[in-house]
Amino acid sequence: MSVVIATYNRADSLRRLLQQFDEQTLAPSTFEVIAVDDGSMEDTARKLADLKTNYALRIERQINSGAAAARQKGVELARGKIIVVIDDDMQIKPTFLEKHLAGHRQENTVVLGRLRPDAKLADMPLFERFYARALARDGDAYASGERPVRGHNVYTGNVSFPRELFLKVGGFDAQFRALEDEEIGIRFEKAGAHFTYADEAESMHGSDWTSMKKWMDRAYRDGVYQTKVGKKHKDHLDSQPWRHLPNINPVSRPILAFGLASPGPAGLLANVAIRTASAFDKIGLEPVALAGATLVYGIQYYRGVREETGSAIDVAREYREFKRGIALIGKGGAGGSPLKRMLDDIREDNRMIRVYQEKYDYRLEEGAVIPNASSKEIASDAVRKIGYQLMVAYRVMRFFRDANLGLGAQFMSRLIRHAFASDIHWDAELEPGTVIVHGFGLAISYAAKVRAGSILYQNVTLGYGLDPDTKAPGAPLVERDVHIGVGATLFGPLVIGEGTKIMAGCVVNRSVPPRSIVEAPVPHVVARKAWPGTENGVASTDPSSSKNQLAG
Repeated sequence: MSVVIATYNRADSLRRLLQQFDEQTLAPSTFEVIAVDDGSMEDTARKLADLKTNYALRIERQINSGAAAARQKGVELARGKIIVVIDDDMQIKPTFLEKHLAGHRQENTVVLGRLRPDAKLADMPLFERFYARALARDGDAYASGERPVRGHNVYTGNVSFPRELFLKVGGFDAQFRALEDEEIGIRFEKAGAHFTYADEAESMHGSDWTSMKKWMDRAYRDGVYQTKVGKKHKDHLDSQPWRHLPNINPVSRPILAFGLASPGPAGLLANVAIRTASAFDKIGLEPVALAGATLVYGIQYYRGVREETGSAIDVAREYREFKRGIALIGKGGAGGSPLKRMLDDIREDNRMIRVYQEKYDYRLEEGAVIPNASSKEIASDAVRKIGYQLMVAYRVMRFFRDANLGLGAQFMSRLIRHAFASDIHWDAELEPGTVIVHGFGLAISYAAKVRAGSILYQNVTLGYGLDPDTKAPGAPLVERDVHIGVGATLFGPLVIGEGTKIMAGCVVNRSVPPRSIVEAPVPHVVARKAWPGTENGVASTDPSSSKNQLAG
């Protein structure tokens, strides 16, 4: 592992962090630390020249170019296969690196660690408590599984990823002097990375920021760079600055709209509002003060959005495009309406059944080719094949979900439960071309994902659970062409590699590499049932035994 730290004018806090790396449970020979000084006013390397460490430590210096450029340089110098990026004002436990490493049992994984506030949080400025509360809420949502980690959630305060993945996506984009972590996280997601949350790979954030003005400037800058990220990734709606608006309190929306429409006067309003919030904080009304800080952040953020977007006409146009994209998702995406997508998916499910029938049905003549089904044949299969019936019911449930008809999706979920004794959540993702055999007794979590070509037999469970090592929550991701046998139970944030066969009765809670065979233990002793006239299941050898003769 290689730890990369970008640092700027924080030699003392960096020293503390480097000393804590000397206390790690991992052997010092298994990791290195690279700190890149981004043009500090102090000479960081000289100030830390007396520091002796058991692990390999390297301190480099560059002209001030921003944190993204400093981290980029650090990764380029790194020798480890796994890169850990952490801020210079953090504190860590001895198990920090061990917990990060545990999250990388499978390839292409990005591990996000928990950010905890300093124990002296109550003594911190209002704006630091605002950030700490927001990070705590997000962390709790990730840890509980309420919200999955995605690319735009990545932060460089505490994250690890494969160096190969980093280089594959092109590294940090140095034009981003803020939100460079979110931007590369989106590229990780587009490259097919798997994201997991390691609650125990925690770091404690002890910020030394004291300037309210710098905090407000940062909020403004976030708006500017969020707009830049959105422009670069127009196909990723969660990267757009407008994504927050639907979830904002309706009372606050006109004020934020004012920030977009009139950024100058809105700046004056933000200054008055933060002073008011600080006054409430001083008299002990912290909840009111935090609500005020949240509003001020929003005003500044959308003032920054306005600057980067252009005129008010440009803002209106961009927001209309965003809403059009949201509406397109509600209508089934680029593939058309929810109804059309449902019918296409049902047809693809049927086609895959025929692919496997052609491959495995011993009753067919060798070399026989089964043609694609007509609509009439698909309807016939839906009547005759119980597993396919279940898939059709699942597609109808997803139709209601994609059409934003939540009650209909819930009704179908209950219908599936009673008709097939299967509990499949409407958010579970079964790609078109998934095959279910027999179709009863399945339990599939809302966070489970199954790729095309996979076969699920009866009584299969894809459940939500905890990783046995990292304790990170999640549900299975089943890659393409995986066969899961009768009664198999898979749970936790594991990945079943492409082409794997999970045999009947297996219990799996760890990831499996591609093209594997997973078998349940086979009993070594099979005892005969004891009958009258037998001892320990073995017939009596007494020839005069009538019971033995009868048994014979």
